[in-house]
Amino acid sequence: MFSIFLLVVFLVWQVTATTTFIEKGKRAEIFELTDNEVPVFRLTLPEDQFKVVIENLQSEKMSFSQVMNFDFNDLNSTDPDAKGNDLFATETNDIKIKEGTLVVELNGQKKTFKKITFSAGGSSARTYGRQGFNLKIRGKDKLFGRSQFRIRSDARDATTMRSKLACDIHNRLGLVSISANYMQLYINDEYLGFYILMDSPKLPWIEEIYGEKDTPNLYKCKAGGHFLSEETCAVRCENENDDITDKTEWIKFLRALDNAKTPEDIEKVLEVDQFLYEVAYEYLSGAWDHLIRSGHNYSLYKQKSNGKWIIYYYDFDADFGQDIVSIEFGQFNPNPDKNFPNYTYQQWFNVPMNVLNILIFNDPTRFENIIRKIVTDTFNPATLFPHIDEIKKFIQPYIKQIKTPKEDGTLPGVLNKLNPVDYSYAEWDANSEFTTINNEPINGSAYGLKYWILARYRAVCKHLSIECDPIYMNEDYEYPIDKNVEGEINLNLFDGIDFEKVFGGMNNNFQVPSNSTTVVDPEPAQTTIISEPAQTTTISEPTQKYKCWAELAGYPCCSERIKIVYEHDEFGDWGYDYSIKQWCGLTPYSEKIHDEICWSEVFGYPCCESCYVFETDDYGKWGYENNHWCGIQSYCSA
Repeated sequence: MFSIFLLVVFLVWQVTATTTFIEKGKRAEIFELTDNEVPVFRLTLPEDQFKVVIENLQSEKMSFSQVMNFDFNDLNSTDPDAKGNDLFATETNDIKIKEGTLVVELNGQKKTFKKITFSAGGSSARTYGRQGFNLKIRGKDKLFGRSQFRIRSDARDATTMRSKLACDIHNRLGLVSISANYMQLYINDEYLGFYILMDSPKLPWIEEIYGEKDTPNLYKCKAGGHFLSEETCAVRCENENDDITDKTEWIKFLRALDNAKTPEDIEKVLEVDQFLYEVAYEYLSGAWDHLIRSGHNYSLYKQKSNGKWIIYYYDFDADFGQDIVSIEFGQFNPNPDKNFPNYTYQQWFNVPMNVLNILIFNDPTRFENIIRKIVTDTFNPATLFPHIDEIKKFIQPYIKQIKTPKEDGTLPGVLNKLNPVDYSYAEWDANSEFTTINNEPINGSAYGLKYWILARYRAVCKHLSIECDPIYMNEDYEYPIDKNVEGEINLNLFDGIDFEKVFGGMNNNFQVPSNSTTVVDPEPAQTTIISEPAQTTTISEPTQKYKCWAELAGYPCCSERIKIVYEHDEFGDWGYDYSIKQWCGLTPYSEKIHDEICWSEVFGYPCCESCYVFETDDYGKWGYENNHWCGIQSYCSA
């Protein structure tokens, strides 16, 4: 009987795979049409403006070497100029191009739009080689039911399937959710590659779904926007309507969650079922970059019809075992058990939220029943594996195209020259199945897509005593592993970091800045130059003999066979050694004479021994060594 039920589930999925996943009117026609054909988006933009967009992508974010040497203590700073805030960069300062045209080719037809707005998209994605974008069609024109889109490369995901699969699961469950499909992108006749096309969950999307135009009650939350307290969520969540500055309704909602004592109290202000389904998805998919773990990539809308707020998730490229060790980032009580696929939901939700205590931990019956329903209907290998196979077969030729270097040796769509590396075709193929890969620190590490689903399915079935498919519960179930690209998850990535100290226990993270002005240590002191310089010391020549300047930054020198320059900074030219997946230095080290007088000592700071620049101000260039700021010596710029 059980096998017959699974066959029915499979057939229903197959029938609906190219039609609709949720109730009529919620899923735009553009996402139905493109299930079987990839539309081509051709944008014509002013060359000078597009050039500035690309330059900003590289200048706004930390460079590769900065990310690798990031000081996590900066995350505790309330100073908007602190280095740590770059990790939580937003799209608010992006240059928007409002000139240009869009031509979409689909099913042999062409649709032309002359009023568009184009900008870079995503935040952490900007450290990757292939970028994401936002696109809006202005006026009354729409492209098969939508006027605003997120165009994402999902460069951190080797499979290019995690976002698509996540949206399909949401749609299949009947949740209010964005949808996703694929597209090819050309800008000014240059092929930029194969992208994921998604709904943009902003004001026009709300109007399409709910019929409310320019709602004043739609909030987008960025990293740190947990439901931990009114203070944290109030600061880290922003109204999508730029005309709205009054947060009265938002604060009222957060306060209600803080003060709630019973599920009935929460039901008055929140669509609880949608919330529990999203939270269940977060657990099942191993997502660490949404509400519970990071307070990120979700929005809340207050429905005009009933006055209740409803939550929905987006940006799913870090789900299904992708960069899974990041669950430890900011944990209150890090778990020594790092068998992440086997975690119970109690382990996964180890976060002190009042709403979790009331809706789940005090009485888990309702939540566990939702998990059972999701596992039975959707989140199981018999249902998802054939759907993954279908998507994989469909996108395979496009993946080959974007993994094939152009005549100049670069890959299509790689605009961030600070990180030009991408996953290989073999890694795409293997990670779409059961093979774990590790491409750190360029892209990331991930359990195989199917492996995560299988492992989590088994764990949930055991934890909740669900009668599950004996084929996949059998520990002898065989699946292939590609040993040529197999890697291991770096389970010790965040070992030794005192998150309680970094985040101040998380509850105190991202506090509302006070009206008083304070100097945040270790910002260089704003002192006045005294008439008589303090006693200085001359830094002796380094005892170690370096072969290249990169060794001063802790990176090896390139072998003679590596000659391609991928980046240039104060350490000279950088190459990349694919055999060991490591950046390396190309510029030979030459002896430099240290400054006779250390210029920064007059301000109370020593001179640096390395040449890495963290900050530049009116006084000079600053580095950071041995837990204090230091002055960059003149030979570094020679």
